[in-house]
Amino acid sequence: MLTIRTAEAEDAARIANVHVKTWHATYSGLLPKSYIDSFTEDRRAIAWVRIMNHMGKSEGVLVSENLNGEIVGFVSYGPLRSVIPGHEGEISSLYILPGFQREGHGRRLFLAASNRLHQAGLEGLAIWVLRDNPADMFYKRMGGTVVSSRTSAEADVELDEIAYGWEKIPSYG
Repeated sequence: MLTIRTAEAEDAARIANVHVKTWHATYSGLLPKSYIDSFTEDRRAIAWVRIMNHMGKSEGVLVSENLNGEIVGFVSYGPLRSVIPGHEGEISSLYILPGFQREGHGRRLFLAASNRLHQAGLEGLAIWVLRDNPADMFYKRMGGTVVSSRTSAEADVELDEIAYGWEKIPSYG
């Protein structure tokens, strides 16, 4: 049975491990190697501690554990950090270790985060992804449609992103 639970600050290193491994596997070939290599577990663990210690009441991080209690995926969510008319909530990250993808972790994390956003009273949901992200079919299967696009620069790397959106936040239960 998959377990979804609220992340604790002591999970930061394990979340960083999932984040970095998934990031490297997903974006290799899409982004410059030097940029990917700069994405380290130490840096991400520090960032996740900071993120979790400064979350507002409608923000959160959830983790998915396998049968052995190991964190194999996570999702972070909160109010939308950009402007997309009709969308107030955002899933800011959703990563599942490659060996555990297509086992229901992503779907369950997505729906659990969506439920939390819905319960917080937010209307509409968006998630920003790299335009050529191989996981974009997941968002389409979850009912998302492209609602916006942007190009931004981070560490001298141009990021071409699209936002998938849901006018009504998907929920269950």
